Amino acid sequence: MLLNKNRRITLIAIFIAVLVFTAFMELGLRAYLFTKLGNDSVLAGSMPNFVAVVLITFIYAIIKERNKQDSVLKISLMGCLIMVFYELIQPLIAGRTFDWFDILASFLGGIFCYCVLNLVNYCTKAIS
Repeated sequence: MLLNKNRRITLIAIFIAVLVFTAFMELGLRAYLFTKLGNDSVLAGSMPNFVAVVLITFIYAIIKERNKQDSVLKISLMGCLIMVFYELIQPLIAGRTFDWFDILASFLGGIFCYCVLNLVNYCTKAIS
């Protein structure tokens, strides 16, 4: 089932906004947070996992939209579980470390995506 044009445009706009935030985060926000909150800051350290889940989830939602409509739960879980798997294999990657807070940030990112995708679905159905 093809989804409406308003939903696709909304998903792309959210994805672009998250990309802009990612650039802002990598170009200075994380360094600023580490400076102000200390090098062991959970917020600054786990923020990339949260954002990665959002990016993965919205990329998948935009690409898969043309083929079929997957459930919001499935799409959100997919993005979340990819990052949890990545975190679990980090001890096997040279120079990487495992962090429970990154897994928590990934789950929070999945919950955030679930809520946003449901909101997008609700709002675009109301428009059409």
